[in-house]
Amino acid sequence: MKNLDTGMSIALALMLAAGSLAGAQDRQSVSNITGSAPVGDSRVEVGLAFAQTLGTSTFSGTQTVKDYAEDGTLKSSYEVGSAPGAAFDLQYNLKKSFGVRVGFQTFSRKSTGTFDAQIPHPFFFNKPRSVSGTQSDLGFSESAFSVTAVYRGGSGKWKLNIEGGPAFFSVDATVADRINYGDVYPYDVVTFSGVSSSKKKVSPVGFALGIEIGRELSNAVSVVAQGRFSQASGDIDVNGQKMNVKAGGAQARIGLRIVVARKRVGA
Repeated sequence: MKNLDTGMSIALALMLAAGSLAGAQDRQSVSNITGSAPVGDSRVEVGLAFAQTLGTSTFSGTQTVKDYAEDGTLKSSYEVGSAPGAAFDLQYNLKKSFGVRVGFQTFSRKSTGTFDAQIPHPFFFNKPRSVSGTQSDLGFSESAFSVTAVYRGGSGKWKLNIEGGPAFFSVDATVADRINYGDVYPYDVVTFSGVSSSKKKVSPVGFALGIEIGRELSNAVSVVAQGRFSQASGDIDVNGQKMNVKAGGAQARIGLRIVVARKRVGA
């Protein structure tokens, strides 16, 4: 959580700074010809988007699990599926071609686990019994704050933003602590009957990159499409042993970008 708290603190500080700077702008002068204020360049923008993760991600690990006073092993492999999500950002433009963006994204995904275990025999040492199986609909949720530098370009009503910077993730992953199994005398064969699981939390720091193309609908609103990639990894504790979990991946986004404050003309 320490990394996520750091990201949230940075995001809050930049949002407050953007709001203060936007509020301190002089009033726009009124044209003697049109009777309306001339339009200055965008200063503060808000982005709202529907997001969709693309493809799947995987992580795995091997743990030692004690049973019948002997060590067994549990090999776990997880495939995290794609899912829809949401994204929000606040952007402060320092120059016509450069800005700073604070973004937030959240996804609730599901993973499928594949498990292979060697379970000690209740009567004999060094005669492990093998069992394997799968379990679906294991929870995997992730959210992230990002702080990115933005190159601003485009022509006419078409806009281009290219961004990159650090991302601060928070991940909740449901993983197996041990396999549940059934056996009957003489206990030489075991059958898979699911897993005992628990939710683990990790807050890794990674990066985010994105390219966004927009088309103005009005002076204040643009429709945008974005391709984005973010990634981070961190270790969780399973039975006193580490398992490395990956977060992020490729995304497609579509949404709106709204100008909420503009520079004073002539500034």
